Formats: sequence, structure tokens, C-alpha cells
Amino acid sequence: MKKITLLFIVLFYFRFLPQGIGQKRISGRSVSVQFSMVESPLTPEGEGSSLKEHYVSSLQIADLDSLPDDVPIRPNSVAVIIGVEQYDFIPVAPYAARDAELVSRYFKALLGLERVIVHKNKDVSGFFFENLFNAEEGELARIIEKGKTDLYVYYSGHGIPAADGGDVYMLPVDSKMRLIEKQGYSLNTLFEQLDKLQAKSTTVFIDACFSGLGKFSQSGTPLNLMQTKGVKVKPLLYQPWLLNSSFRVFTSSSVGQAALVLDEARTGLFTYFLAMGLRGKADLNGDGHVTAGELYRYIYSNVSENSKKIYQEQIPCFYGDDSFILY
Repeated sequence: MKKITLLFIVLFYFRFLPQGIGQKRISGRSVSVQFSMVESPLTPEGEGSSLKEHYVSSLQIADLDSLPDDVPIRPNSVAVIIGVEQYDFIPVAPYAARDAELVSRYFKALLGLERVIVHKNKDVSGFFFENLFNAEEGELARIIEKGKTDLYVYYSGHGIPAADGGDVYMLPVDSKMRLIEKQGYSLNTLFEQLDKLQAKSTTVFIDACFSGLGKFSQSGTPLNLMQTKGVKVKPLLYQPWLLNSSFRVFTSSSVGQAALVLDEARTGLFTYFLAMGLRGKADLNGDGHVTAGELYRYIYSNVSENSKKIYQEQIPCFYGDDSFILY
């Protein structure tokens, strides 16, 4: 059987992962994680219409389409990239489909991935997540060679907490708010199934809002998708990075924070700096390689700084071993 390195990338605009990881020091070993229950914020009255007035950008947007074409193909590698922008029954998640397209190009051109699988909008309906991630019968289970495949997951879209804060969910395109716990795909379940796949390594990127706020920009008004006051999010039950040193997760923000976008680049704020980091900006020591730790430090610094110019602070988080070499 041909060996495959699975780079599964979930760009999920998720805002309900635990708070505080982005502020932990990473040192080449697994990061010890503590989860806290934090209320998700409501949109401050009167602020939505004036977001653009308060945004003063000094950021020079790079030409995201300029990529090398001479990176060798990396055997045994696969990426799965998901972007849900146009939902049927809930508001749009701005630029999520474009994010997925951007990340797919960057994974091919910069990481040299042999196989890149992209799912957008209508592709992501019904039992999509279960059919993809189930460790026994899902699509990935048929692709991954245990102990040999490098798996990366990227998701961009909306994320919503359960009403009691007991779990958080990624949303398929046909989700209805009153059926979130039936139609959504639990983050606990995601991590559990990915861990059970027993890939050689698993790296997950999530650009989503799990606070109940919709993804928004300086030109729009933040949306309270749940139409309720803040929900206290309980600790995740499944944290594979604590025992599995080959499992790591990047998230676009901390608990209770909104997922912002960068209108000038027409991407998620997190995704823009993910792309720039992969282009080499994250190579902090200039050795020609980018590690998970270098990428996280680059994303953290730039997202936290620029988010305050758009609307409010957004703190990306990292869970796991930071010594993994992305390329």
C-alpha cells in the first residue's frame, strides 16, 4: 500500500476552544493545558456601526497569489481543507470559502503536499463530518496508514457552543440553530476520532468562533448567533495532545473572543498570518525551516496586535508539542 502523509487542515472559524493556551510558554515539549469557563461576550450596543471608523491599518497586504512552483512533492502527505461560508439558515461566515482555497494553494506550493482534498459550502452538508472523520468507516480511515501518515486538518466556518456550555460544534452548511446539538459536529468528537486514526502526526488548524458570535470584520456588525447572553464553556473532555506528542492544534482565538477577518486581504485574520508564516515569515531563526512553535509565535504576535485595530483583541492558541517541523 502506498504510504501517504496526510496533511489534514481544518480551517474552522472556531471561537470556543479553551482560553489561555496562546499565553502559555512553549518550549519544545507538550504544553500543559488548563481549561477555564469563560462567558462569551455580547455585541456592545452601538459599536457595530462604528467598527470601520476605529480601524486604522498600517498593515501592508502581501500579494497572496505569488507562490513558488519548484517545491518538491512530499510523498505520503495529504491535506483535507474545509471552508463553509454560505450557510442555508444562518448568517454568512465571511471569506471562509476563499480561506479554504488560499490554504489549499499554500499547502501544495509551500509544503509540497501530494494530495490536497478541499470541501466548500454545499459539500459540507448532512453527515459530512461523520463520513469524513469517523475512525472506523470514514474517508480518512481509508486513506491513512497508521503510524506512517502525517495528518493535517484545516477548517474555516462558524462554531457554536451547546446551550449548557458542555460542548462546542462545527457547523455544516444546512445547520439550523435550534438543532445545533444534532446537526453540528462536536469538537470533542473531532479530536477523539482524529486521535483514533493513529496517524504518524496530526496537526489541526481551526479558524472559527465558538463564543456564539459570528465571524465579522471592521466593515460589519458582530452577530450574536445564539441570541442569548454569554454561555459558560466547560472543559473539553478529549485533549489528545496531553498524551500524544504527535498531536497538535492551532486555533484562531481564545474562548469568548470573536473570529475577525481582514477585509483588505479578503481572508480570516488568523488565516492571513498562517499563510504569511508558511511563506517564511515565521522562520524566526533563518534556518530555512518553520516549526510549529515558530509558526505559532508569528501568528500570535501578528493576530493579537492587528485584531485590536479592527475591533477587539483576538488571542490565537496552541496546544501540543511545538518542535514539529512543518517544512
